[in-house]
Amino acid sequence: MEVDPNAGPSATAIGMDSKIRRGTSADAEFLAWVMLSASRGHVNRGIWDLLIGADDAGCLEYLRRLAVAEPRSLCHYESFWIADVEGRPAAALCGFEFRAGGWATVAQAKWKVQRDLLWSDADFAASDKRMAPLWSCFLPDVGADWGIENVATRTEFRGQGLAQALLLHVAGEGRERGCKLAQIATTLGNNAALSVYQRCGFRWSGEKRCEVVESTLGAAGFVRLLREL
Repeated sequence: MEVDPNAGPSATAIGMDSKIRRGTSADAEFLAWVMLSASRGHVNRGIWDLLIGADDAGCLEYLRRLAVAEPRSLCHYESFWIADVEGRPAAALCGFEFRAGGWATVAQAKWKVQRDLLWSDADFAASDKRMAPLWSCFLPDVGADWGIENVATRTEFRGQGLAQALLLHVAGEGRERGCKLAQIATTLGNNAALSVYQRCGFRWSGEKRCEVVESTLGAAGFVRLLREL
């Protein structure tokens, strides 16, 4: 599928039987899968695995709750755009303004999920211990005002241009909101994702290699890409 890096929400047709739509509460289960899959990328474990510390079923239940939790964060269903193919959710991503709270708002929503799941003090401490070594591995802020996260496509729908169409759609949303610079990040070595991002006009803007990321997640570190809107 050929894509125009300057396309926006009005130019994201993805086929006769396909459409892009805003997420709803009914999509929470699918979006849980999207968030978990996006965090893992090309490796077997991701940030959510470490933070939650559960098996797949436990991680998905946590993320399903996060998708509907208040306050409404970038992980909330209203932040997501979903590509449907023949009426089935096939791919998704989220777009958000950093000034709206970003990951700080996610932290508030996470706390409510953990409370509802009856996390104990020991659960909180174990999660903090698993995550602590990774905080120094994240890339510093570079002034982007529009963020894109949680990009994932179900295996059977890959290769159809869905991720590209979604990326262009959400870039157009950021531009319409008055944002100037979009940011997206992934793990080093996630070449399939990097190729898609670059085809949509994103350019490399830094990477950070970290031994603890490699030892815990199996990836060498993180890479950030930017695109002017």
